[in-house]
Amino acid sequence: MTQAKGSNAKIIYDAEFTFKTTNPAPDAHVLPFTSETLRMSRNLLDSATLRGSRNPAKPARGNQEIAGDISVELDPYMGKLLYHALGTFTTSGSSPYSHTFTIADLPTGLTIEKQFTDLATPEYFVYNGCKINSMRMAVKSEGFVETTFSFMGATHTVTAASFDPDATDYTTEAVGSVFDGFEATIKEGGASLGIATSFDITMENNLDGSVFVIDGTGTRYSLPNGMVKVSGTITALFENDTMYNKALNNAETSLQVTLTHGAGTGAADNEKLDIFIDELLFSPQSPTVGGPAGVMVELPFTGYYRDGVRGSALSMILWNTQTAANIQG
Repeated sequence: MTQAKGSNAKIIYDAEFTFKTTNPAPDAHVLPFTSETLRMSRNLLDSATLRGSRNPAKPARGNQEIAGDISVELDPYMGKLLYHALGTFTTSGSSPYSHTFTIADLPTGLTIEKQFTDLATPEYFVYNGCKINSMRMAVKSEGFVETTFSFMGATHTVTAASFDPDATDYTTEAVGSVFDGFEATIKEGGASLGIATSFDITMENNLDGSVFVIDGTGTRYSLPNGMVKVSGTITALFENDTMYNKALNNAETSLQVTLTHGAGTGAADNEKLDIFIDELLFSPQSPTVGGPAGVMVELPFTGYYRDGVRGSALSMILWNTQTAANIQG
């Protein structure tokens, strides 16, 4: 018997235009990933029946829970995932393009397929009605920009063939490499912040995963999106109390993180991603001394929208060679 190996596993994904329904004319893309936990699970519910014996009665079936994470090293051709994380986008330019992503109601959903083709009989695990419940990005001074998309889904099937055997392969689409910390710059309050050592941001869509109806399927009927939460932490060298005082005084500020390949024009090998939080408050945390090494200040933040110029608590602008149809479809 042949055991499936993670090194041979593949994930493809495609937009849905009807919730829980695979696109009949699929245009799937391969998703390079580092690890994943997306799966279907179903509880067995214990019976409370008393039968004059200590032996338990047969349990009942619970609803299907489809959820899990897919972790990636962020590259400039993951625009479709950014769209499904934030909700809407507009595109300008003509090869290269700029795509501006802002918060809105989430798109219909995604079909995600995990392929285990090294089995003696290949198997394809298909998850329909998938939406992004949260997205977390971590930018450090070195290494890749680690990003985790947390999904919730509606239905699950195992098939003997892929829903799109011609899915666009990563190597033919993404000309540029993944982003890394050497390509990152940070601005705080519009000014360069050259003393930051790490930046973490989490956007939560707060999907309502409780919508199950009595239809004999045990699958989610819908996945309504809730109020967005934007939060994170920035860590910097403790050289003065400027940022700490902003936190202490509840003073509004902003953050902009830019990841740039080459010239950042959007052309091949020159892609760029700007991440904007136009309005935020730092939560004050006094610096602590953990030993003889340099002291750091760690400031959690919460982003919001009141009157920010981009009209969104979190927005992103991606420059690459993808068309709008490639991101949306």
